Amino acid sequence: MIFHADHFDYVLVGGGLQSGLLTLAIHHHQPSSRVLMIEQESELAGNHTWSFHPNDVPKTAKSWLSPLIAHQWEGYQVRFPKFSRHLHLTYACCTSERFRKVVGSHFLNSSSVLLTSTKVDSISDTNAVVKNGNVYHGAVVVDCRGPSSIGATDVGMGYQKFVGLEIELEQDWPDSQPTIMDGCTDQIDGFRFVYTLPFSKRRVLVEDTCFSDRSEINRTEHIDRIKSYVGDRVAGSWRVLREESGCLPMPFSAAFLPRATRPLSGGYAGGWFHAATGYSFPMSIRFAEAVAKVSPENAWHAVEELAIRHRKRAIFSRFLNGLLFRLVRPDTRWQIFRRFYRVLSEDAIARFYSHEFTSMDATRIVVGKPPAGLTPWRFLRTRKAMVCPSTVL
Repeated sequence: MIFHADHFDYVLVGGGLQSGLLTLAIHHHQPSSRVLMIEQESELAGNHTWSFHPNDVPKTAKSWLSPLIAHQWEGYQVRFPKFSRHLHLTYACCTSERFRKVVGSHFLNSSSVLLTSTKVDSISDTNAVVKNGNVYHGAVVVDCRGPSSIGATDVGMGYQKFVGLEIELEQDWPDSQPTIMDGCTDQIDGFRFVYTLPFSKRRVLVEDTCFSDRSEINRTEHIDRIKSYVGDRVAGSWRVLREESGCLPMPFSAAFLPRATRPLSGGYAGGWFHAATGYSFPMSIRFAEAVAKVSPENAWHAVEELAIRHRKRAIFSRFLNGLLFRLVRPDTRWQIFRRFYRVLSEDAIARFYSHEFTSMDATRIVVGKPPAGLTPWRFLRTRKAMVCPSTVL
């Protein structure tokens, strides 16, 4: 077979999570395909920790996804004032370091190509033009560069923003399993909680997170709150190994609904994320599977079918965001999450995180005693900006 240097089956623009998942899925389902990945930075994956529930992963994806798992735990806990719960749901994470190693290996000794330090100027359904003028052709081009902007002026959107420190401790961390929400904290800038992942007894990632109306990140304030939190939990000194931060959209309008675009968009730009949680893996994996299981020429139709299947759930998750950001006073938003973990079964929680929840799950989430701090006038004033579910799932 003759290969043309600038012709590929798949051209993936961007070197983040979605492109990596696509690469693994394509090489699993279409092992003879040629993949080109183009990343503008000098290396893949940036500086991130992506967490997910292994139950989020479709059975057909488990074999190719498992090498990405850097750490895994058999359960986790949540804490709120006057309520805590341990959940027997497996939890896992992928680090940028693991991502680079696993995904990068698929470009060694193969006909696929990885271009780094290369900026893409324009794309079409079948072409990607880079800054030096070179044109790369693909049977399908997938734009995985993320949303063009997530700014404070965006209409119909809240924000999940965080700063995390991976630290090495002088003494053992008190928990052997993750705490994905510790809401027993001062409620600053919306719903605030601390998220911890213990990688070992003395190495832990601690993130200070806010579900906020504003996108601006005050790094100093987040780090000061992390220092205070760690000091309250362990004695002795500790040092910072790594820092990460981010701001994720939590839309309550039609922004970023999952859809089949031309050219195809993956990840956040295409709406392939869980709007009510900010988790990327559940939807990005399904997007990758949809594209990889068919020929490149049929990828758009496969994505369109996937978008239709998840549309009502996506609308409902945005409706929940509207209730959170427009109905409930910021300092009482934590009560929404306390109720979520108090009333739902583990199976329902697992279905919700995997974006496979049922109409009964949706009803259970919204029907019940309302939280304190309810401000219906705000909801009514801004309801036109919201996506509201017109039918039961």
